[in-house]
Amino acid sequence: MLAAFLSLGWASAQPGRVAAPAEYHRYIDPLLEVKDFRTHYYEDGAADATVLFPESSQPPYGYLMPPAPVIALVRLRGGSLPLLIDCLSDRRITSMRFEGNRVTQPMNVPLGYVCLDILMNEVSGRPVSDPNCADDGLGACMKYGFYFRPDDYYACTDNDCMVRPWILVVQRKWKNEYLAHRLRFHNPYDSLPVEEYKELKTVHN
Repeated sequence: MLAAFLSLGWASAQPGRVAAPAEYHRYIDPLLEVKDFRTHYYEDGAADATVLFPESSQPPYGYLMPPAPVIALVRLRGGSLPLLIDCLSDRRITSMRFEGNRVTQPMNVPLGYVCLDILMNEVSGRPVSDPNCADDGLGACMKYGFYFRPDDYYACTDNDCMVRPWILVVQRKWKNEYLAHRLRFHNPYDSLPVEEYKELKTVHN
């Protein structure tokens, strides 16, 4: 009960929000309860990991079902966009891992980056990304102002991180495009012909 109260208080206190605090608590907070996203973020030439498409690292290899809170957001369709945009500055820590690099130590990423991951996959092409891009890596193909790195948060504790100004710049960019009705929802499971995700597609074949 206390956790729910604090969560609603946090959501209500954020200026310029585009989603209702109660809806934020209902759909975003469950991501904090996920014990294992069944994948992790890493930085190399093919860093395409996402909570939407976890893959097994053990035989038999293949795609795994994403956690229920992730599916719930996708099923909201366009209704998930304002929730995910509000979430970008949410600094509370999740179980999702970023493996780090030569500069950044491995870390559990804040909720805001997990929301950015989902958001980037739900809104494809202009104005947020280059539809003709075939690059790999963290933030590949994203247009300037629509992406921040998992380590753009700093001074992390076991509970939360500090938010760098760039994250707020990116959040404002997404918000402005949303309010201008320039963002179009795309079901990320529609473009992946994988049997495991058949029930998650917009149209079942």
